[in-house]
Amino acid sequence: MTEHTDTPEVIDVQHVTCGLVPLIQTHLEGSEPEVDVLAFKVRQGIETELWNSFGTGGKWLLTDVRKELFYDLVTFHRREISELDPLGLMEF
Repeated sequence: MTEHTDTPEVIDVQHVTCGLVPLIQTHLEGSEPEVDVLAFKVRQGIETELWNSFGTGGKWLLTDVRKELFYDLVTFHRREISELDPLGLMEF
């Protein structure tokens, strides 16, 4: 039996300026099933774009964008998809 963990693996993508959202999606979708939390180091100043790109729905939920000294740390948590609400509309 595999153990789920809430300690995020941190992936450094702060050098990426074009294609960041698809790159993050590739990492999220390609993660092992036992991984519940992933974090990304991204360049500073793109918080609004990230919140807009990773709204609701999907297998991963953007939960935090934290400002660090030279980068922002973006954290995602794996979600359980409800058969009754696959788009996550009940959250509103």
